[in-house]
Amino acid sequence: MLKKTNKRILSMTMAFVMAGSCVLGALAEPTDSQAAKKPKLKTKSVSLLEGKKKTIQITGKRKKAKYTFKASNKKIKVSKKGVITAVKKGTAKVKVSETYKKKKKTIGTVKVTVKKMVNPKKTAAPQVPATPAVPVASAPSAPVASAPAQVVQSEAPTAAPTPIVRPTIEPAYETKTLDFDGSTSKVVETELTVPMEKAMIYGGLCTVTAEFSQETGSAQDISVGYDGTYLSFKKNGAYIDKNSFKDEAMSDAQTFSCPNGEKTKKEFTFEVPKYSKDFNLKFSGAEKFTVDNVTVKTQPFASADYASMVANSTASTGNNARIKKAIAKAQAGEDVTIAYLGGSITEGFAASETDNGDCYAETSYKQFKKIFGAGDGSNVHFINAGMSGTPSSLGIVRYQRDVLDQMKTGEYPDILFIDFAVNDGNDADTYESVIRTALEQGSAVVLMFVLYTGGCAHEKEYTQYGKYYDLAMVSPANGMASCEKDEFDKWFYWIEGNTDTSYGHPDVGGHRYMADCITNMFLTIDEEEEEEDNITDVNEMDPKTSNKFQGMKTLLSSTDISQNPSVKSVEPGSFSELTDSAQSTLQYIKDGKENMQWFPDVWRHASGSDSFKATINCRSLIVAYKMASGTSGKADCYIDGKLVGTMGGSGWNNAGLLRALQEDEVKEHELEIRMKDGDEKKPFTIFAIGYCD
Repeated sequence: MLKKTNKRILSMTMAFVMAGSCVLGALAEPTDSQAAKKPKLKTKSVSLLEGKKKTIQITGKRKKAKYTFKASNKKIKVSKKGVITAVKKGTAKVKVSETYKKKKKTIGTVKVTVKKMVNPKKTAAPQVPATPAVPVASAPSAPVASAPAQVVQSEAPTAAPTPIVRPTIEPAYETKTLDFDGSTSKVVETELTVPMEKAMIYGGLCTVTAEFSQETGSAQDISVGYDGTYLSFKKNGAYIDKNSFKDEAMSDAQTFSCPNGEKTKKEFTFEVPKYSKDFNLKFSGAEKFTVDNVTVKTQPFASADYASMVANSTASTGNNARIKKAIAKAQAGEDVTIAYLGGSITEGFAASETDNGDCYAETSYKQFKKIFGAGDGSNVHFINAGMSGTPSSLGIVRYQRDVLDQMKTGEYPDILFIDFAVNDGNDADTYESVIRTALEQGSAVVLMFVLYTGGCAHEKEYTQYGKYYDLAMVSPANGMASCEKDEFDKWFYWIEGNTDTSYGHPDVGGHRYMADCITNMFLTIDEEEEEEDNITDVNEMDPKTSNKFQGMKTLLSSTDISQNPSVKSVEPGSFSELTDSAQSTLQYIKDGKENMQWFPDVWRHASGSDSFKATINCRSLIVAYKMASGTSGKADCYIDGKLVGTMGGSGWNNAGLLRALQEDEVKEHELEIRMKDGDEKKPFTIFAIGYCD
C-alpha cells in the first residue's frame, strides 16, 4: 500500500552551477534526484452522499506529467482534474495513472462509497395539522352571525421511515464503551468484574480508559487489571500434540491513588497472553468508588489497526449478482450451501487444540449463518473440502467427491471459496478449470488468498483470473501492509518446530482474522446495488489459460461404474487392495466420522505384476497417487499403450499427480498402470483418478 505523506514542495526556486558560476533560475527543470520522487495518492478512499463531490489529492506531482482518472462504473463520475461526483448509491473505484516521459503507469486506486441522499421531507418530523373548525348549527330563533368556518384539508402525517439496520461484523478486536445497565457509570462497592471475552478473543493489547471518583474523605488506592485463563502448550514438532495443551491462569493489575472528591481520568494498557480463552476486566478498591466512561480498545499488537486491516482485505467484490442471490436466498429461509476447497489452511491446520471450530472456513460460515440465515440459520449449510498438501491439480480431481458429493440440498454450492495460491506450482490451468467448473454450475466463486508466512506464492498471478472473470477476492495480506512484520508473524502464525522464530501456518488468531476478512467481503457486497450476472454461460468465454480440466469427475475404488457410463471398465489387476492405512486423516468431521483418511477408497498394490487397467471415454486424465518414503515402488503409466510418465518418489504420504492425458475431444482411452521392472514386490497406492468426459 502507498504510505501517506504530508510533505509538500515549498519552493520551486533552484540553483544551478554552470561553467563554474552560479546562475539562479526561477523555475528550473527538476534534477534527477527530484525526478526520482514518485507521486503518491493522498486520497485512498472516499465516502460521499449522492450528488456530492470530492477532489482526489496527489502528493509529489511531477511538473511535466499528465494525470488521468478512470471510474470503474457509472455510480460515479470523475473529471479530468480528479473531481469525483457521486451519482448513485453503491461502490466504485477510480484508477489514477501518470504519464511521464511517454511512459504511463498506475499510481493507485481510490475506493469510493456512495451513500443514498436521504430526502429531508421524508425524515422531517411530521407536522400535526390543526383540528378543523366544524360549523355549529344555531337555534333558528337565535341565529348567530359569524365568519364562515374554514375546513382545513390536510394529508395524513407521513411516518418517519424505519431505519434499515445493517448487519455488522463481530470482530476479534474492537473499541467499545462499557454499558452498565443503560448507564456509562457504575458504583463499585469494592470490586467489579466485567467479562470481556468477546472484545479480545485470542489475547493482545488491551487499553482501558476510564474516569474515577470517590468520596471516602481521603485518597484511596484503586486497581485496574484483568484475569482469566489462556491455553499453554509444549512445542512438539510441526504437528499439534492435542494432549499437550493445558489451561494456565493469567492476570495483571495497575494501581493509582484516586483523590477524594475529584474526577480522575486514567489510561491503562495490558499485554494479554496469546491464546487467551477467557478475559475479564477487574476494578477494585478498599472502599466504595465510582467508575464512568469506561472505554476498552483491543488490538493484536501496537502497529495493528484491526478494523483497517479487515476493511483493506476485500481486494474485490467482483460481479456481485451470485453472492447477492445467495444472501437473498439465505434471508428468505431457502437452503444455501457454502463450500471451501483448498489445502491445509482450509482443512484447519493449527486452527484449534481440540476441534476444528476455529478454522477460518467454519468461523466465516458461522458468521454468514448468523448474519444472513433465517431463524436459527439452519438453512445455511457448510462443506469443508480442505486437505493438506492440495494444489489445484488435486483440487480438480477431488472436486466431485469432496464438494458435489457432499451436498445435502441442491446439486451445487451457492458459494465456493477456492484456496490454492499457497500450494500451486505450475497449476494455473487446473486453477482456472476449478473456477470455470463452478461458474458453469452456477456457483458464486470467491478467490481466497489465505495467510501463509511466505505469502501466497501465486496470489499476484491468480488475481488476474479474478479480474478476468470478475470474481470476489479476499486478500488478508492486503491488510497487514501497515503492520510490523515481526509482530504480525508472532501473533497470527503457528510456531512450527521447536524454535520461537519458525513460522508457517496461521494459528487461531490468523484463522479468525481471515474469517473476519471474509465476513467484511459479504457485508460490503450486501450494501452494494445488485448487478446483472456477467456470466450466463462460461463456455461462451475463452479461457484465459486453459479449460482442459473443466468439469473433471472423480473415479475411486468405491465408484459404481454402472452409474458412470463414461467409465467402461476397471480391472485392478494386482492393485487389488482397496484400503491403505498409512495415510493422514482429516482434521474435521466428514460424513459423520472423525479421523477419516484422506483417501479411504484406493487401489493399493502390495505384490504382483498384473497391471491396473481402466477404459474411459474422456479428453483429460489426472492420476493421484501416494508419495511415500521407504520401500515404496514406482509405476509406469500408459495411455493407449504409450508410456506417458512414471509415478512414485519420496514424500510424506501426500498425493503426487500425473497429468496422463490432455486432449480437446472426448474419445475412448485405455489407462494402464504397471509396476516398474524390479518393483513388483513393492507397495504403491493409486489414490484417485480424475477424468473429463
